[in-house]
Amino acid sequence: MIQRSFPFLLISLLLLTSCDKEMVYDQYVSLENGSWKWNDVAVFEFDITDTLSLNNIFIQVRHSTDYPMSNLYMFVNVKGPNGQFRRDTLNLVLATPEGKWTGIGTGHLRELRLLYKSRTRFGLPGHYNFSIEQAMRKAELPVSDVGVRIERIIPE
Repeated sequence: MIQRSFPFLLISLLLLTSCDKEMVYDQYVSLENGSWKWNDVAVFEFDITDTLSLNNIFIQVRHSTDYPMSNLYMFVNVKGPNGQFRRDTLNLVLATPEGKWTGIGTGHLRELRLLYKSRTRFGLPGHYNFSIEQAMRKAELPVSDVGVRIERIIPE
């Protein structure tokens, strides 16, 4: 039975991974004990070869519904291949003023994606480093994972 289902499983896996043609990079960092502390830095490193295509860059967050506020401030640091550096402060709105969570999910976990940079090109090929830190007034937050996703914009 297992031998018969293995080819089906392999083909299904290949089809699922090939469907995401726009994806250039998609990675999460899991935070210890589902808690994002002030000194926790989520680091993402990747190489870029395509400097012609336009890309959308997203910051992704998974948080608990025990999150005590409606937003999450973050510092995003980007270091490029020739040492250029950029630091941005982002505000991710996690809940509406009425208290409804803006992310998707069930149970006690919500996932949210914030468009960080729209229609952007990587100026140089090479190694890039993104690091993300929480910038809230609380030393610890119920955030379990932080991620970066880069999608190539495919012309229609």
